[in-house]
Amino acid sequence: MTSLIPVGISGMGRYVPERRVPNAEFESLLDTSDEWISQRTGIHERRYAREDELTSDMGAAAAREAIADAGLTPDDIDLIICCTVTPDYPFPATACQIGHKIGAERAGGYDLMAACSGWVLGAFTASQFVATGAMRHVLVVGVEKLSSVIDFEDRTTCVIFADGAGATVFSPLEFAKRGEYLHGSAGMRGGTEDILSIPAGGTRLPASAETVAKRQHFIHMEGRQVFRFAVNTFADLVRKCVEGHTLDDLGLVVPHQVNMRIIESAASQVGISLDQVFVNIDRYGNTSAASVPIALYEAREAGRLVEGKIVSCVAFGGGLTWGHVALRW
Repeated sequence: MTSLIPVGISGMGRYVPERRVPNAEFESLLDTSDEWISQRTGIHERRYAREDELTSDMGAAAAREAIADAGLTPDDIDLIICCTVTPDYPFPATACQIGHKIGAERAGGYDLMAACSGWVLGAFTASQFVATGAMRHVLVVGVEKLSSVIDFEDRTTCVIFADGAGATVFSPLEFAKRGEYLHGSAGMRGGTEDILSIPAGGTRLPASAETVAKRQHFIHMEGRQVFRFAVNTFADLVRKCVEGHTLDDLGLVVPHQVNMRIIESAASQVGISLDQVFVNIDRYGNTSAASVPIALYEAREAGRLVEGKIVSCVAFGGGLTWGHVALRW
């Protein structure tokens, strides 16, 4: 049996739109306030893309930075995995649009739809292509334009979700020299579409005047059920990341930026300090598939990734889906 090739992260990039949307902007639209939003979510502001700014535009911007950070050119990329639930089109894949915009003429590509778990599951997938030698450089882009599917009449969801993109290049560790991939996981539980979904637009409820009138093309979420699921899943995934090690070996947890109260509850359940968790939800809100790669990028820029320590990337979202990627920096 051929031995697997060690895998690492060779480059990272991120893109966040220019427009900042503070909590105060919602006060004229809804029965809410800055205090109500920040206390329940930890969010103070978020970013929204321009109307003419596409998901692929944001993904391409993050991708260009990640490729340059790796010291590569677009021609070096073998595969693009775009993780999103807000594609440019139902088809073709947004990965194809990103590849065209950055000039990755050699690359194959496809979209991976796993909502907030997207980038983690994309990273888990990409690492297997590199480890087996099937691909050398795989670009994973987590990108969302959730402002296009927000119901601005629903204060429980519209204040949470936002836009942005994060990108990561996975390569052989001998080339990457950092961010060693250790292991990962993927999980799901179907029959949960009533908890978190966009109900209409697929074959179950094709678009019609009725689905539009019922506002079924926007995000629907049952907050209490999501809270319980997220806290328990977060804690379980962090424990998976350190299997065979101790919490002393854990350098940083980089979680999906879902809700500050969820992050606090899960950290307490695991038995770690919030100082060991990277949080930027206060500035960006919940960007779904983009949240973990944006946070990982910013954790590196802030000097929070400690050499030799485990970095625990965990995510959970609609599907229900969940997964982890354990790295050693």
